[in-house]
Amino acid sequence: MVMAVATVAAIAVGALCCVALGLWPKAGAAVLLCATVIAQTLQTMTGSSLVGYVDELAVLVAAVVFPVRRLLIHGTLRFMAAYWCFAGYAALGIMSALMNSVPLSVWAVSGFLFLKGPLLMLGVLQIDWQRADLPRIARFGTVGVLIILVSALLNAVAPEAWNSIVGRQDVSYRLGIPSLTGIFDHPVGLASVMGMAFLAILSYRRIVERSVVSFVLLLTTGVVGILTFRRKSIASVAIVAVGSRLVLPGRRTRFVVLLAVLLPVALLIAWQPLVDVVTSTYNEYFSSVDTTARTTMTIDSARLAAAAFPLGVGLGRFGSAVASSNYSPLYEQLGYTRIYGMGPGERGGFLTDTFWPSILAETGIFGLLLYVAGLMLAVRPAWKLLRHSSHPYMQWVGTVAVAWMGQLLIESIAAPVFTGPPMFGPVFMLAGIAAAGQLSEEYYRQPYEGYAARRAYPERSGPSRIEPLRHAKVHSPGRYRGAK
Repeated sequence: MVMAVATVAAIAVGALCCVALGLWPKAGAAVLLCATVIAQTLQTMTGSSLVGYVDELAVLVAAVVFPVRRLLIHGTLRFMAAYWCFAGYAALGIMSALMNSVPLSVWAVSGFLFLKGPLLMLGVLQIDWQRADLPRIARFGTVGVLIILVSALLNAVAPEAWNSIVGRQDVSYRLGIPSLTGIFDHPVGLASVMGMAFLAILSYRRIVERSVVSFVLLLTTGVVGILTFRRKSIASVAIVAVGSRLVLPGRRTRFVVLLAVLLPVALLIAWQPLVDVVTSTYNEYFSSVDTTARTTMTIDSARLAAAAFPLGVGLGRFGSAVASSNYSPLYEQLGYTRIYGMGPGERGGFLTDTFWPSILAETGIFGLLLYVAGLMLAVRPAWKLLRHSSHPYMQWVGTVAVAWMGQLLIESIAAPVFTGPPMFGPVFMLAGIAAAGQLSEEYYRQPYEGYAARRAYPERSGPSRIEPLRHAKVHSPGRYRGAK
């Protein structure tokens, strides 16, 4: 009786939450984003594995509620070319799983985990985002960054006490300094999020406006990111920060000259620490191939994909979280039980330290190509905003979405960032917002010149360049029915 009442109450609460999300979709999207960011921390703090599924629940809700809402209001759904690629990846994975007799409970869960980012993006894409929403998104992000920075400060003041609350392993010290985790349960989470915040603030200062507050936030997020001592995160942010400036429209001569002057100076000053980092990284991944999990799994994934050409070994059988929790029989055949960190249960902590080997081994080379193409097409609308939008906030959103995707692509070499919290939620959600914004820009046929280019060449601009959408002249509305 009690169980029945609890079930009915849970269904009623869930239905009310779905109705609330339908009534206030943009606020609901913010709540779902927070859920994807802190899911892993909640699981560590509560010790409940069920709580760890909060991010998956958020994805399911977004992928169902927002499309249903749009169908009820507009009668159509928005769609992107990226989903043809993701659908192809899913089809290959299912066929491979069936051919290799992978249980339904294994391949279905594994497939969902690899597609939860695109599903979240699909849901967010259905919301009617407007230009007026973008400053609010910037303010919401600022509040989130401030909360994380405060948590990082508390973490720095009392690292052991803080770690006893939110950490999942002992505090690691580098040069006598604790690796900060902030509100996350591992330094990797804080490093990636601070890197994303740094890139977003840097782009904001380049495109929208500069202020003392944004400069302080830029400096603080950069310092906190460095104090996590995560090499791949720091390197990815540095590479993307330089690359994003080079692809923005407008004059680049001064930036290129400044980079050419400062880069050699920076290399001379930090030469010895840089050599030490490069040497240790090389030794870790290439000198000890038989004992380094990431290198071993990368090599084995290529062998498995070749042996099981063209479909791979099946979803949930190699490199993924599901393959680890169910301990794939392939691991026993490959002798992983004898390698430290690659055994079953708690001895398999290194089995999920990769991303692309799983895609390659489970779905073959064609599945890998489709997944990569899907990610590229997911940020294609953002790229168009970056290069051509006449509105500063639109161009900023496009720039940040492309920059975040670039950061995660680099980090994915050594971490499952496209499937695990806290990284996957922000990048796919912003990509969905950028795609919705780009459809609106095309629908209203905004002039494609670019805000950065207008700043460099003010004589080419005019007051009509940044008129709000409600004053724009509509052309051929039937051509863009999905962009209403």
